[in-house]
Amino acid sequence: MVRFSVRGGLERDLRGAWGFARDLPRRGSWAQETAVQALKAGVAAVLAWFLAAHVLHLPQPYLAPWVALCMVRPTVHWSVLTGLRQVAAVVLGVLIAVGAVALMPGKELALAAAVPAAFLASTWPRLDDQGLSVPFTALFMVALDTVEGPFVLYRLTETVLGATVGMGINLLLAPPFRLLTVAARARRNAGDAAALLRDLAARLRATEADAVDWSARARRLEDDVAATGEALKHARDGLRLNPRKGEARVQDSVSDDVEALDLVRRIARATRALADLLADLLDDTRSDRMPDLSLDPGFGPACADVLDAAADATERRVTALLSREDDPGEYGSGLTAALDVLERRADPDCDDRPETETQGALLMAVRRLVLAITR
Repeated sequence: MVRFSVRGGLERDLRGAWGFARDLPRRGSWAQETAVQALKAGVAAVLAWFLAAHVLHLPQPYLAPWVALCMVRPTVHWSVLTGLRQVAAVVLGVLIAVGAVALMPGKELALAAAVPAAFLASTWPRLDDQGLSVPFTALFMVALDTVEGPFVLYRLTETVLGATVGMGINLLLAPPFRLLTVAARARRNAGDAAALLRDLAARLRATEADAVDWSARARRLEDDVAATGEALKHARDGLRLNPRKGEARVQDSVSDDVEALDLVRRIARATRALADLLADLLDDTRSDRMPDLSLDPGFGPACADVLDAAADATERRVTALLSREDDPGEYGSGLTAALDVLERRADPDCDDRPETETQGALLMAVRRLVLAITR
């Protein structure tokens, strides 16, 4: 079992690496933007080292490139926050190192006092992920005997220099901008929802049961849409303090992404409800199937026609929103026509035949899907 898990993990890692390499040339992709950030981190570290070692002639300027590297974050706003936290963390580490050396005789006792104190200080929530710099700074200063006055000033100068260089590189050199990634993910979510609807339609036209877990697939779709929502949140946060935020196309992209994601989110919820219902109706292996599951012979194909039309409308409308095309209101015309046909197929007499309750529940779920797409 362990060997299988390790093998599966390695296979996922290899697929992820291949996907990263494949997406690297694509403009605006996560892979390309990550690679750009990696190059910027290298530039920031080298520049900070050069300034500290060859311009300011600081001895052992290890903090400058380290801090500069940490400043290159996925958003400009995050870089600024990281810079402030890094400076605060280094100041705390310096103060703890100086205090430990002043109070404890010998390097070993100073380390014994400085490391636990710095570790506790690193858990201060306001330092966030920069807390590790507190024990890092204290440990190296005590271990390298650099707690005298000049060295303390050098460490603080390096920190400010590294933070300035890192934030400047991230701000001025291709500032992070990930809205294109969000749009690509929203299109993929819409395509996945459309594919699921078409598969459900194909199953309604079939005569034999299959073993596909529609509910699990719909849950994965909702999870993917939620992840896209988080990506949009990060992308919008990336516009804070970003010099590109004032561009008209950037503002249009944000608005379009929000509207498209809201649409995909509604469709995913409605698709999940429909998939759960059809899983009860069509999966003979489930122990919790609904009773009296027979359908009118013409109702299933008519319902399938609605799902196919819904899949087409989903893809067209999301693409139009993300492409900033005018919405002439025609995306739902074929869909509503298919729904009218389905409603006429439903049992009008509301008698006690077995299919009446089943068709009514299915019709209600399909109506919610149509409303999610057309409203």
